[in-house]
Order: sequence, then structure tokens, then C-alpha cells
Amino acid sequence: MSDAPADGLPPERFEFATTDPDEAQDFIARMYRAGRPPRAKSATLASPVSISQVSAGGLSYVDFTMPPDVTLHLTGTSDLSITTLITGGTHAELGKNTERYTTGDAFLGSYPDGDYKVRCLQFRAGIITVPHTALKAVAAPPGRPCPPLRFTSLRPASPASAEQWKHTADYTRDLLTNVRAATSPLITGHTARLLAATALTVFPNNVLADHALHDSRDAHPGTLRRAIDFIDENAATDIGVADIAAAACVTTRAVQLAFRRHLNLTPLQYLRRVRLALTRRELLLADPTTQTVTAIAYRWGFAHPGRFAADYRTTYGEPPSQTLRRR
Repeated sequence: MSDAPADGLPPERFEFATTDPDEAQDFIARMYRAGRPPRAKSATLASPVSISQVSAGGLSYVDFTMPPDVTLHLTGTSDLSITTLITGGTHAELGKNTERYTTGDAFLGSYPDGDYKVRCLQFRAGIITVPHTALKAVAAPPGRPCPPLRFTSLRPASPASAEQWKHTADYTRDLLTNVRAATSPLITGHTARLLAATALTVFPNNVLADHALHDSRDAHPGTLRRAIDFIDENAATDIGVADIAAAACVTTRAVQLAFRRHLNLTPLQYLRRVRLALTRRELLLADPTTQTVTAIAYRWGFAHPGRFAADYRTTYGEPPSQTLRRR
């Protein structure tokens, strides 16, 4: 069985605010130094610029307010940033086409091979950054090169997709503001992969290919055995479906099929069961005068204390607090 996972670093925070037009212009230019200098048409002393950023485990959420009328040239980055407008609107110039977004809309900001101009009007937005490592883990089948990621639209594929992104972005923002949860590498790692998978599902792109025939053939008991061995040995580390599939020498789809076919579980459900058992072991050994149920649960990747307590009681017939006090 795995040793207890180590805690990560606490979230980092950055704040900036100014009402000085020149200082605001310089700050925006530094933020978008890879593009053309931004043009602020109506920045005045009554037009504040502010940014509030929190980041942990490669994830980042930014609350950004710009002057009333700014045009930026956004170029490609390896990470993916997705903007949700809190107030105002934007006009994105993609070649000969212009896409318009208003309050509540989500759209791609920077992305691989991105190159477009965007005009921001009365702009305040929440911006989520998805690390490229998580994108690669989700997009590339084990043992195969990751194809160049190309998005065919800045906007979600459908209203339902937009709503799916909103729920995931809200979850990530709330997680990053929870210092204890955001310190757990197991929680932030899982969230990064969740964001990547959601982004690749929501925003039209070229990487999600169908390998259904080969995957079905690979979903045999040997695949399941290799996957289970890997999970049991590595439950204390930040692993996801792509890592489990790579250890089993199959695609993520094949390992998911193997678990569903033979155990009627997903790989992550099985991983959660293993971590729940390891959490119980740690609770039995912990000193209740120095340790708390919540801290131990966070360390093992359980981001929702209430849900963790309910699952624990269902599995073991007692609340985790009772297990901790048993020592």
C-alpha cells in the first residue's frame, strides 16, 4: 500500500490595481508582451485597471478588469486560457470573421497556434488557465505522439457545452480559494485534468479521435490487472486516467472499458475506493489532538468534506471523526 501523500505548496496570490492611465497602459502591455502593444482608447482616472490572481498546482484563476475600450493582439501559448465575461463585451477578429461575446459568455483566450485581435469593451472577466501538461495527458493516447492541438471555434459547441464549462470553471475557482484543498497535489492534479477534459469536450477541436475497435479488444482482464496494480502502488501520488492507461499499455478509453466491463466501475472510482481505505488507515493511526479529519481527507484528494464523510460512513459504518477518536 502507498505511504501518505505529501502536502503541496499553498496557493499563490497576486493583486494589482491602479487608476493611473499610464501605469494601466504599461501593466497591460507587460501582460500581453507577446502581442502588439494594446491601445486604450478611453482610459481615465475614473477607469480603474485591476487584477486578482490565485494559482496552485499549475491552475490559475484571474479576475481582470480593463479600461473601457482596449484592443489586444493575442498570440498562441502552450497553456490554454478560457475567459468568461462577468461584465461588458468583446469583439474577436478571426481573419475576415468577427465573433462577439457579451456578459456570461465563455470563449477561448490564448491557446496553441492562437493569433487574433480582440477589442474589450467595459471588460471584466474571470480567466481560467488550463496547463499544457494536463491537455497533453488528456489528448494524447499512451505511447502515441500528441497531435498539434487546433481549435476550430473560440466559443463552446452548444449552450449545453457552455453550461458544462461554467460548472467546471466555478468548481475550479472555488477550489483555488480554499487554501487547505488547493494545497493537496491530488486535488489540484485531478482538477487540472478535469479542466482539460472539459475544455476539449466543450470547445471544438481536432484531437479527440475514435479508437473504438482497438479499445474494445484491449479491455481484457490482463489490462485490468495491470491497471489495478498500478493504482494500488501509486494511490498516494497525483495520477489520472492517462497515467493508469499508460501503465496498462492501452488507451484511456480501453482502460475505462476494462473497469466498466469487469468491475462495473470507472478507474477513478476504483482509485477513490483505494484512497478511502488509505484514509481510514491514516485516521486509525493519527493523533486526534494534532490531526483533523478534514486535513487528512484533503491530503488524500477528497475535496468535499461533507461528501467524504457520507461516503466514509456508508463504507465503514461510522463517521470518520469516530475512527480518529478511536486511537
